[in-house]
Order: sequence, then C-alpha cells, then structure tokens
Amino acid sequence: MRQPVQTLLEHVRRGLGGAVLLGGAAPADLAVIAGPVVEGLSLLRAGGDVSAGQIPSEQTAERGLLAFSGLADLIRPLLDGEAGLDLERGAGHVGRAAGELLVQAAAVQPVIAVIADAHLLDKPSATAVAVAVRATRRAPVAWLIGVDDVRRAPFGALGAVAVQVQRPAGSGDLPKATTRALLVLAASATGHIDEVGGALEHLGLRVGDLAPAVADGVVEATTSGWRFRDLGVATSIYATATPTERQETHTAFVDAISELREAEKGEILARHLAGAAVGTDGPAAEALGRSADGARARGALEAARSSYGRAASLSPDQGARARWLSGAADTARLLGDLGGVGRAIREARVLTDDATLHHRLDGIATRTSVLRTPQTRIKALLESGSHTTAIGLILAGRAIDAEAMLAPVVSSALLSDPLDMGPLTVPAIAAGAMWTCDGRGAAAVLDRSIALLRAYGAAEHLPAMLVARAEVGFRSGRWPAARDDAMEAAALASRLGQGPVRAVARGMALRVSSLMGAPLEDATVIEAESSGSEAYALWPQHAVGVALLADGKWDAAATVLGGVAEALERLGVRDPSVLPVAGDLVEALVRAGQAGQAARAREVAEQAREASSASMSIVVRAVAERCLGQVGQAKGGKAKLHFEKALRLHAETDDRYEEARTLLAFGRQDGDRARLEAAADRFAALGAWPWLTRVEEELAGKRSRKKLGALTAK
Repeated sequence: MRQPVQTLLEHVRRGLGGAVLLGGAAPADLAVIAGPVVEGLSLLRAGGDVSAGQIPSEQTAERGLLAFSGLADLIRPLLDGEAGLDLERGAGHVGRAAGELLVQAAAVQPVIAVIADAHLLDKPSATAVAVAVRATRRAPVAWLIGVDDVRRAPFGALGAVAVQVQRPAGSGDLPKATTRALLVLAASATGHIDEVGGALEHLGLRVGDLAPAVADGVVEATTSGWRFRDLGVATSIYATATPTERQETHTAFVDAISELREAEKGEILARHLAGAAVGTDGPAAEALGRSADGARARGALEAARSSYGRAASLSPDQGARARWLSGAADTARLLGDLGGVGRAIREARVLTDDATLHHRLDGIATRTSVLRTPQTRIKALLESGSHTTAIGLILAGRAIDAEAMLAPVVSSALLSDPLDMGPLTVPAIAAGAMWTCDGRGAAAVLDRSIALLRAYGAAEHLPAMLVARAEVGFRSGRWPAARDDAMEAAALASRLGQGPVRAVARGMALRVSSLMGAPLEDATVIEAESSGSEAYALWPQHAVGVALLADGKWDAAATVLGGVAEALERLGVRDPSVLPVAGDLVEALVRAGQAGQAARAREVAEQAREASSASMSIVVRAVAERCLGQVGQAKGGKAKLHFEKALRLHAETDDRYEEARTLLAFGRQDGDRARLEAAADRFAALGAWPWLTRVEEELAGKRSRKKLGALTAK
C-alpha cells in the first residue's frame, strides 16, 4: 500500500492529480494518512457507514439528511457559511460542483481527499465523489479511496491505480484453532462446507473456528462454504505449515470425503490421498493418475498435467512412473509447453524399456510442434443451428419456449459439477438464461462453476465461461468486473489456442472499456482479427461499432453496426436480446444526420419494434420505443409518447445504462433539464464517462433554472 500512496503524494506535490483505490482497506489503514505524511497538503476526510449505505426514505432524501451525507463530510470544510450545493439537481451536478470547490482549494494548497469504506457511502455521494474525481484530474488533488472491491462501480471505472491490501493471517492475531482451521481451508479443493466441515470434524475442530478469520477479513463466507479473500494468503498458510501438519490435514480430508458426491470423490479424494502420502505411495499414485486421465478427457489440461506429474513422483514402480510421465508430456503438448514435453519425455525414456511406451513417446515428440485448439466445437455456442436446443429456440425467436426448457436446467446446474459437463454446457446454459432475462440465474451458475474450475485448475473450460459472465456483468451494470473477466478470458484463450474465443473476449473488453472512456483494445486490430464463422465474428464487430459510438464517430459506427444488423438478419437470428444492436444503430444514424440516414433510422426503428414483440426482454422493448421516439416527429406528440412508454418499461428493469440513454435522447428532444440531470446521474453511477460528457454538453447549452442552495447533512 505504501508505495502507490507515496507516489500519489509526490504527484500532488508537483501539481498533478490522481487517485488510488485500496481494495479491502479498513478505516484504520487509511487513518495512518495523517500528520507528517501529509505535511504541506490540505487533508479532507469522509467515510461510508452502514446507515448511510441504506436506501434513503423520500423524507430524508428531501431534507438532505441522508442523501449526500458522505459527500457533505468531505467538502464541509470548504463551504462558506450556509452556501452549498443544489442537491435537487442530482449527483452529477453535485459532483461537478464539489470538484470545482476542490480545484479552488487546490489552487491555494494541494489537497488529499481520503475516503474510507467508499462502498458504504450513500449512493448519491458515491456517484458524486466519482464525478468529482473525474473533474479534478488536472488539478493537484489526490484521492485515496478504500473500497471492498476495486472493481466496484463507479470507482472501478475511474482508471485509478488499484491496490489490493494484503492482510496476512498471523497466528498471533487469531486463535490457535482458527489458524489450524485456515490450513484446512487452504488445503481444500473447493472450500465447500461438506468437504471443509468434514475435515474440521475429523481434526477435532468446528466450522465456527473460522468465524474469527471471517470477522478479520481473511476469509469470506460464500453460499456453499468459504474462500480466502486473497489467494496469496492461502498459499502462504499452506507453504508455511509443517509437512506433518499438511499430511494430517489431507488425511482428515481422506477420512471425511466418503460422505461427498461420487462425482467429487475421484479427483478430490486423489488430491488428498496425495497430500497425505509420506514418501512414495502406489494407491495414491494410481488414484491421482486416474484423476489425471479423467481431467485430460474433459479438456481440463492444467489439472491433468499437474496430476500426472504428482502421480509420477508418488509411484514406487518405474514403469508406472514412466506411464504417468508420458501422460504429462502429451498434456504439456496440448498446452503448448514444449519445454515441459521435452523434460517429461527424457525422464520417461530413462525409466523404461517398454517398446510400446517408447513408441508412444516418439509419437508425442513428433507432434510437439503442432498445437491444436482443444475445443474445436466451441463456436457452436454462438452459431445458428446449434445443437443446443434452447439456444436454437432463442435464435429462432421462440424465447418463451426456451425459458420453459431452461428453467429446470438452470436450477439443476447450480447443484452439478461443471467438470462433469461438456466444455460448452455451462456457458450455453448461462447464455440461454441471460437471453431469456434470467440474469441472476446466469450469474449464479457462472460464479459457482468458475470458482470450482479455478479450484480444480481446469483452465481449459474457463475462457467461454468468463466471456459469458462478462456479458452478464455488462448487462447488469457491473462494468469493471465485466471488463476484467473479458481481459482474463482473452489472455487464457490466447494461451490455450482458442482463437475464436479470444476474438470475442477482446471485443467484449473493447466494448466495455470504451463505454468507460478508457478503451483497452485497438478497434482496428479487433476488426482485423475477427475470424471464424460469420456469426462468431459478429460479437467483436459489434464491439467495434460500440467503440466508435462512444468516440462520437457516428458515420463509421453506423457503417459497422449496419453490417452487424444485416448479418444477424441473414443468419436468421430472431431474438434481439442475443446481440442488441438496434439502439446503437439508430443512435448512430440519427446523430450522423446525413441525407438518407433518417429514412434508414426509421426503418431500423420499425424493425426493432417488430422484433421486440417476440422477445422476453423488457429492456429490448424499451429500447425499441426509444428508437421510435428518436425518429418520430416531436410536433405531433408521437415521439413523446414513445419516450414515455420507454421510460415506464425501463422502470421495470435493472438496466440503468439504457434508461440513461433514453433520458438523454428525450431530454435532447424536449430540452427538459431535469431529464438530462437524471441521465447524468445514471451515467456517472455506471462510470459511463463518454456518455456523461455528452449530457454535460447538452446541459451547458441550457440556462440553469436554479441557484446554489444550502447543503446541510447530519
């Protein structure tokens, strides 16, 4: 934590601004930023608390007693008497005004603003603070913000330096039983209550022994068990334990695992048998080798390679050891680890004279330069005519039938082991659930499956799931988390040779990051790399169009997005929820304002209304109404009716991004400043800075109706 903060302070002393997000920082961590550390700086403080984090009632919000209470703590020293900020104009306006106050103060003396537990701020304060951070970028104002998760919107969309606070679990700070229980959790394969609880019981411990670690922030409870907040802490606890402690822990797991599901017994039991082994152990080696064979057959290559290597080291028989090494060599080949292939082959050759095994090793050696894509059918997830029946129904515009089919599948997937499914099953289920408006079900399936696959080391399955979770996160407004999932998916897909998935993932990262005003990918490169079937290439192409839209390049965006719309029509994709393009295309056509574009925009809007009638997505129907309002005639009153209907539909959803765009389009047409302020608040809460800039441009062209009022907060 110290180095980024020190660098930030050096920047502000040189007249530069900046922000540091401290993930998992406690108020005490931020309290040390005082005294000599900030000598020569003006120190301002604020913090969230549980009461302020709750939704304010209408009365308290009207009086300003709860809404903006966190921001009030920050800027109160800068207020002149009763003069303050007009709270009625929304968080965007308040944030910009607060930013002006900070800039004025920084002109006299550099400012450092420290905010503890920013995730507990009241929502208006959180949004206003994010706007103020953005408004003070060119002033000597340093922001030090503590949050539970550095990906939390809107702070995760600020482009700030993110630091995860390391919280070592010292035995001196925690009860002895808790320290021992933490080793059990660190050795666990899944963190599931069945696995961990059984092992704790066999060691004479209780699940309650983990409570002090939860209270201290070392681990956190999940819906199915526990997990470390920082995997580095888990690694440290396991590595610093004595060999005897580790063996005793794995032995406890072996004793307890008989009560777990049969699907888990194979791999998890093998893992713990290996951990409990002292020296060579034939039965443990055989169990681990069989586990590796199963993992390899599923495409979980990272887990397979690790298990093959461990099985070889445990096997007392040289022939068996050579056999497991040949499996490790072939798995390393599939992963593209040519060095690992060579090492395993050389060691295996020394151990055996078996002609059959030597022939197999020769075959592996001749194929080491041929790196194939393990999941060659991954593209089936996104192609029309998919073998996945529910997806096919959605693409054909039969979302209601698909929902009836998926409803029991989603609930059963929450109880299933993702390693027992094919590489497409989980992301296909999640995508189908998302497209039929069960975003929470999709997120639950993906969160659990991704957590388990990480525990198993089954990296081969992760890219497609991370892409699906990124899309779910984007639609639910968790943009920083969606961006990070997309970037991780792209990196994994690149390493595993999953070219088409990499293109989709990079496109997803471009789409989200461009809407946050900080594109992480080059649009021209993404467009050039879009490959595979036409359907598969549409996702990155749509991302390019969205990036152009975010950059205000209306003509270019209209061209790209128009091509995506035509391709979807050619492929027979009926449900607009699969790849929503109409709202972006109409926006680009209307803003471009060229001859002939208006007629094309009306045509697209009419098609969007027709397509939305068969969709289950309320957001899709709302966007279709917005499109009709954008192309309608304001004088006849029809445009207003469409906009008002769109806003009524938006109110039934959790999608604040599309609602903000509707408010902006409506406000541009009728000049209503209140609507524009509301749009600004929603864009700011998401971290959609390019769109917020457009609202600010609209507001700057309209005369303010109100004067500054008093900011009073308790």
